[in-house]
Amino acid sequence: MRYYPVFLDLRGKNCLVVGGGQVAWRKIKRLLACGAKVFVVARELLPELEEAVKEGQVSYLGPEYKSEYLKDIFLLIGATDDEALNLRLSQEANAANILCNIVDQPEKCNFIVPSVVERGDLIIAISTSGKSPALARKLRLELEKQFGEEYAIFLKLLGQVREVLKKRIEGQKRRQEILEKLVYSELLKEIRNKNWEKVQKLLKEILGEQFRAEILSHCFFSP
Repeated sequence: MRYYPVFLDLRGKNCLVVGGGQVAWRKIKRLLACGAKVFVVARELLPELEEAVKEGQVSYLGPEYKSEYLKDIFLLIGATDDEALNLRLSQEANAANILCNIVDQPEKCNFIVPSVVERGDLIIAISTSGKSPALARKLRLELEKQFGEEYAIFLKLLGQVREVLKKRIEGQKRRQEILEKLVYSELLKEIRNKNWEKVQKLLKEILGEQFRAEILSHCFFSP
């Protein structure tokens, strides 16, 4: 296995994107969604990207890339059609030990971006190690059908239960037993069917009335 799978916490991290087209904007939107501080260098900006700059969501550094822009940068994405510039970005980022992705050119990257299925906090990443983006997209589409929005609700519920159990039950083994009962129960199916009455019943059976009431006191779905 050539690539080490990892999920990065980009909150507050400085990220530089070189390029202002559709591909660059797609990358920028995901960086913003992850809480990154985004800087962009581009000769032309899409209207949407220009608006993001005006609103202060993105910092525009100018039309021409300068090596000094890499100072304090955690992650760099090159999304240009300029082969010479892409090579320069790759070389300078690697020399400075900066995470670098040049779009559609894995040989110039020290990390590659997977195809992703998102369902709330559930993130399923698919990679073909750069061999076939088309296959990665195909697999993503198949997984999107398999994993519906019920997984986002289910995972949020599990997260809330876990936090309550950590406060109320000292033994890690007992907490794990309860959480595994929830995971292997019919909860997911009932959430998919929007059968909230059955969801409450299952929570009561597995957690007991006290914990069920505490969970439902800040419930996010409609019973």
